[in-house]
Amino acid sequence: MATSTTVIVVDDDAVTRRGLAELLQAWGYQAETASDGVEALEKIHTSRPKIVISDLRMPRMGGVEFIRALRCGSPDVQCIIITADRSWEAAAQARMLGVVDLLEKPVDLQRLWLDLKKCMQTRGLEA
Repeated sequence: MATSTTVIVVDDDAVTRRGLAELLQAWGYQAETASDGVEALEKIHTSRPKIVISDLRMPRMGGVEFIRALRCGSPDVQCIIITADRSWEAAAQARMLGVVDLLEKPVDLQRLWLDLKKCMQTRGLEA
C-alpha cells in the first residue's frame, strides 16, 4: 500500500510543487517538497523517500545534477523527471541515470499514476 511510501517532489515552481504534493497525498503517499536539488538532497537523509519526482530545469541544482548526486548516496530511490524542456540531450542524460520516465509538463496524471505504480513494483512495495 502506498500510505507509508514517501515521495519527494522537487520543482522550483511553487504551484506545481504544491499541486503534485496534494495529489500524491490524495493517492495515499507521504509527500515532501523541495524547491531545487540542493534542498532535496538535504531532505533525503531525514525523509528517506522511495520515489523522487523532479523537475529537469531548476536554479542552484537542476534535475540531472540532482539525480547524479542522489545515485551516489541513495541508488535505490526511483526517479521520475517532469519537464517543460523538450531537449533530447537532457532526456538522454536522464535516461542514462536510470529514471523511470520523463514526463512533459503539464503532467499527464494517468501516466504519472502508472509510473508511480511501476516504481512501487520495482521496489517490491506493491503487488
